[in-house]
Amino acid sequence: MLAVGRDRLGVELGFLTSIGDQGSTVVELVGDHPELQEGSTTPLSETYCRKTVGREEPLAVADTRQEESSDDPASGRDGLGCYLGATITVDDRQYGTVCFADAEPRERPFSESERTFVELLTGWISRVLERRRYEDRLRADQCRLETATENVPVVVFACDPGGTFTLSRGRGLESVSFEPGEVVGESIFDVYQEYPDICRHARRALDGEATHHTVELADGVTLEVWYQPVVEDGEVTQVVGVARDITELAEHRERLSGLLETTRSLMQARSREEVADLVATAALDVLGFEANAVHLYDADAEVLEVVAETTAADVPVEDRPAYGVEEGMPGRVFATGESRIIDDLQAIDVETNTDVLQSAMYYPMGVHGTLTIASTEPAAFDGADEQVLALLATAAAAACTRARRERQVREAREHVETVLERINGLVENTVEILVGATTREELESGVVEQLAAADPYTFAGIGRPDVAGETLSPTEWTGTASVPLADATFSLDGSNPVADAVETGRPQVVEPGDVSAGMLGCTGEDAQTAMVVPLVYRDTTYGVFVVFADQVGAFDERERVVLTALGRAVANAINAIERGRILEADEVIELELAIDDPDLLFSRLAAGCECTIEVADFDYRSDGRLRLYLSADGEGETLAGAARTVDAVEDVQLIVDTDENCLLELTVEASLIERLGEFGAVVRDVVAEAGVTRVTVELPYEAEAREVFDLVEDRHPDTELVGYHEHERPVRTRQEFRAALADRFTDRQETALRTAYLGGFFDWPREIDGNDLAEAMDVSRPTYHQHLRTAQRKVFEELFE
Repeated sequence: MLAVGRDRLGVELGFLTSIGDQGSTVVELVGDHPELQEGSTTPLSETYCRKTVGREEPLAVADTRQEESSDDPASGRDGLGCYLGATITVDDRQYGTVCFADAEPRERPFSESERTFVELLTGWISRVLERRRYEDRLRADQCRLETATENVPVVVFACDPGGTFTLSRGRGLESVSFEPGEVVGESIFDVYQEYPDICRHARRALDGEATHHTVELADGVTLEVWYQPVVEDGEVTQVVGVARDITELAEHRERLSGLLETTRSLMQARSREEVADLVATAALDVLGFEANAVHLYDADAEVLEVVAETTAADVPVEDRPAYGVEEGMPGRVFATGESRIIDDLQAIDVETNTDVLQSAMYYPMGVHGTLTIASTEPAAFDGADEQVLALLATAAAAACTRARRERQVREAREHVETVLERINGLVENTVEILVGATTREELESGVVEQLAAADPYTFAGIGRPDVAGETLSPTEWTGTASVPLADATFSLDGSNPVADAVETGRPQVVEPGDVSAGMLGCTGEDAQTAMVVPLVYRDTTYGVFVVFADQVGAFDERERVVLTALGRAVANAINAIERGRILEADEVIELELAIDDPDLLFSRLAAGCECTIEVADFDYRSDGRLRLYLSADGEGETLAGAARTVDAVEDVQLIVDTDENCLLELTVEASLIERLGEFGAVVRDVVAEAGVTRVTVELPYEAEAREVFDLVEDRHPDTELVGYHEHERPVRTRQEFRAALADRFTDRQETALRTAYLGGFFDWPREIDGNDLAEAMDVSRPTYHQHLRTAQRKVFEELFE
């Protein structure tokens, strides 16, 4: 085309250039010129092409000499006299220029028709270049496809609209026993008539549907096949397809699927032995290895023992020994935690008594054992086998851990259920004793009998401190163990478990080997350990009980919590018995204590107000708070104001305030009177004067007066015993009479009667009237008198009826 253009235009040269980063390169040249050669490259700035590039219409120069200037870089460089060029594009991108030139100038300018001719010629050349480039790409793609099909294990095929093979090539043909092109000309439905699935998908593709499927051939080869119809003008002109041999992948997937099912089963196993059976079975049935064994580690014997094995029918069963840690290949693998693969068992010293097995793999199962896999073929294991076996061993280790943990949970649950059943029985029986006992001796005897009868306890005893609080001696004991408690005495000032329990108020556990074990009597097989539990009720310690067991570690956290709670319950019951004995005692002990403590409520008020204060009475409100009635010879408002400044005082009511005395009602959150009552003492009199409070209490004859004194002295160190008397009580005590009345009174009736009596309502002349008393109770006068008269009637009924 360049030659045609040269002749048509009557010039010497026609050439095609490509424009790139390096400049203008002559691609093709028609004609001879010393400055132009095919393949030569000239900077674009030194050529006329620089003026042509980017123009929409051709550049025509009849005489270049007239166009040139002295500063033009192209001036005289290419030796051209005339020039006609146009820009050429390929695939819509600028490619270069198509140029026609002569060494001599033209006598006339290039005509319009000549310019149009160059434009048309440029378009033709552009299409030629585009086709050439397309063909080059097509050849390159075909070359790459041929290279791929010859080197990649796939089959590339094509069929005409009738299903006849027109193409069959690729290295994958080896797996289906065909040569390249062997089936070309044959029908796909004839070649694969025994495979309905192939025929069905081929028909779907010939009907215009792209499809895909997997098929297993008779020789065990598994193919994955894709069919793609080629449609032109609405008609299928051919079907092209690709088939890939996925036999190994399918086998690997099947093995992984079997491994997944095995893993699910492993996670349901209840014991390590069951895990071992599942693993050995999977190694033979699912993974296909001929000889398999699972060794589990016995921590007690420190050996690896075969607990499960499977073998193929043609493999003799070996007599597999047990291995110590680092002994034999299983032992070494277990010790190091690293797998071993032996390609030739006969070439090394491996413990086997058969020549059939040639190679083996040994995998650790964590801390549980090892998995041994063997084959009758040398070097029988590839990377996929190693991967599968590693997964199986890992799953087995996790399953063993889970099975062991679940077994421990089951055993712990069974232990807890057993312990709870035993503890519940012990608690129920002990509580029954505590509720039913009427004396401390009966209570103590019943408690030790219940404790000694409960497993795993073998002996129990209970003891009290002496009056001086210096020693503690057993009062009741029983059991099957040989514990010398009969003549035992424990110093409360020394270092022993009993003294520690009494001093700290916390239980003490004695185990074999403790320095104090001999002191307590933990010397025999039937009394190896013991627990000392203090009997503490608020600020009072009534003694301890001791429980012995024949099992080391018998007193775990659960046992300690239960026995500690029992200790509190026993102390509470003892306190209740001691408090009740004062009501039934015919003889009582009367103690008079002088307390010199400026922080004591009564002493503080008496000293601050310079008066004498007496506790006229006390009772408990419906919410359980203590209510005190204080009588004083001082000014009522002053005393009430002082009481309100005390933190322990929650409420103050001034009931009576005369020139000579006053009566106050105080609600307090804690008081010495309340603590004495909880111990079992009855407060008879409380008088405070000049900063000293004198308290008179009554106790049962056999009660420990020393403990009452210690109770007060612990809180108020400057306490002195100023009086100690023993005397008989009347047949019906004042407390009994008051208790009978208290049962009949309502709170309002008792308050109305008490305030009237203590306020001087019954004196003559009266020091207070009903209006004042009604106002103090925050009720109307008629309501107050109704409560008062009802209470009076009940008092008279109790006296006379």
